[in-house]
Amino acid sequence: MQIEQLGYLGINSTSPQAFSDYATGILGLQAVRGERGRSYFRMDDFEQRIIIEHAETDGGAYYGWQLADQAAVGALADRVERSGVAVHEATPEELAVRKVGHMVHFADPSGHRVELYCDPARTVASFDSPRGLPGFVAGELGLGHVVLLSDKLEESQRFYTDVLGFRLSDYMNDKPFSASFMRTNPRHHSLAIADATFFGAPNALHHFMLEVHDPDEVGRSWDMVLEKNVPVTMSIGKHTNDQMFSFYVQSPAGVHTEFGAGGVLVNEDTWQVCEMPGPDVWGHLH
Repeated sequence: MQIEQLGYLGINSTSPQAFSDYATGILGLQAVRGERGRSYFRMDDFEQRIIIEHAETDGGAYYGWQLADQAAVGALADRVERSGVAVHEATPEELAVRKVGHMVHFADPSGHRVELYCDPARTVASFDSPRGLPGFVAGELGLGHVVLLSDKLEESQRFYTDVLGFRLSDYMNDKPFSASFMRTNPRHHSLAIADATFFGAPNALHHFMLEVHDPDEVGRSWDMVLEKNVPVTMSIGKHTNDQMFSFYVQSPAGVHTEFGAGGVLVNEDTWQVCEMPGPDVWGHLH
């Protein structure tokens, strides 16, 4: 019943068209047919990875974590219920929106909506980036990572590791904020939980990360961001823990996007959990 990857991400947006222009023109994602006020975006052979929900407020909506099959989803859902958290079955409409065979959902200690699913729809059609990007580092590693803000940092980390089975990669204490970085596969982290009080924000989605194969694509994208005056939230730089060479921009839905390359893959036989000395080797200036 091990979680395999971060399979999809749902984001609420007051301006879906603005987000669509950003997702295709800046991030290079491929838009696919939307319905019922929603927009969908591809990055690999999954029919969709990011779902934009037209809403009255902006921010993260739900986070889909993939398991092998329905039995695995059921077993992990039972474990969640034994921990005292109520689990709900997806409606037929929710399954249609996510394009998955089976899904359950519940809230983590901070109120973030967690979705466990299996049997995602895939396509044989080639990925076609409007920006001409050759592709993203996705597939079995998942769409990238999300960083969630929480005012219950320790409780949230225990929930994700002890109940859901995430593996702690490393952590940071007050340097300059506290955070836990967790993985479900060789990607260094598919999820990070960061201290909401440091950011002066509610329990929310801080950012999602997309990874490309070539650092030059990061550089070209950085040039384009500056040329088009896309709001930059952190300049180009390199992270300490996952070695990601990246920059951060603000999406029209309020949440930030990290766009990077070069993330390390964890060797389960040799990896040692440690406290990070700080978030960055260089750069990532605010």
